[in-house]
Amino acid sequence: MKDLRFGTISLTLLIVTIGFLGISAAMVNDVNLFFKEGYGIELASIGVLLAAVVLWFWLAGPYRWREWQIPAIFLLMVGREMDADKRFTDFGLLKLNTYTGPAPWGVKIVGGAIIAFVLWASWRILRRNAPLWWRRFRALKLDALLIAGAFVLGVVAKSIDGLGRKLAGFGIEISSHADMIAGRSEEVLELACYLMLACAVARLASVDLRPVR
Repeated sequence: MKDLRFGTISLTLLIVTIGFLGISAAMVNDVNLFFKEGYGIELASIGVLLAAVVLWFWLAGPYRWREWQIPAIFLLMVGREMDADKRFTDFGLLKLNTYTGPAPWGVKIVGGAIIAFVLWASWRILRRNAPLWWRRFRALKLDALLIAGAFVLGVVAKSIDGLGRKLAGFGIEISSHADMIAGRSEEVLELACYLMLACAVARLASVDLRPVR
């Protein structure tokens, strides 16, 4: 039953995501918009992350609140996808110069609290969940493999984000077309990363999530 539920959830996520992407692509006059903020792929990414949160609270049983850092990280990813860190203020809340420069103290306090919360949630994941993940990864359990794959895709995606600008710092120039392909690939890889994480949550329904002692 657990495997059936995992398979059904994963297939449903994939079908709904592909269907949404197809409809989104058909509704834009310029295919470039499909890869822009507020359109196709970004909206699909936000939807998948929110689905992961819903799946967590649906499937995690007694751990849904005890391991609150897991859905919290997903919600923080949603905020990052929506550029919430710089959407509501003229200063980027994740930029160092916001705290060393002339930003208002109110912005600094709110930003500092958000950063502290991110660090707290991340520390809980490293301390409480990472050992369990490592144990299951060594046993080649599917949920651990999905999380590992998502991590790799996320790292690759961030590596090629703004590739032209990054390479320019080393004196390497690439064509605007290559830079565009890299940017579009980053969006696709991020979406694939989030899908893998959502599927991992579905698989974790049958796992004892107590921290490894």
